[in-house]
Amino acid sequence: MSGNGKPRTIKLFCPSVSKLIQFVAWEEQKLDLGSIARSFGLEPSTVKLNGHFISRGVDLVSASVTWRSLLSFFSAKGLSTGSNNRDALIVDGKLCKVGTKKE
Repeated sequence: MSGNGKPRTIKLFCPSVSKLIQFVAWEEQKLDLGSIARSFGLEPSTVKLNGHFISRGVDLVSASVTWRSLLSFFSAKGLSTGSNNRDALIVDGKLCKVGTKKE
């Protein structure tokens, strides 16, 4: 097995925009919450997965949480793990405000 584990497709669903996406990540990859936020048009600093806030650095990537560890945690708690459309991870956060620049 390589140092990054294996890639897996994770289903993510954001109820506030009624959107389901497939997100491909390596098991040992750190969570990139900025990328997830952009996929749904959410403010990156507000993103939660299955109701859990994941700590992140200034680059919006988690310093210590990998996809494998997160999905193992969710599985142990009986929460969705993103394995299929009916078991998608729930993504919550504030919607980005478009067109609100001050002149």
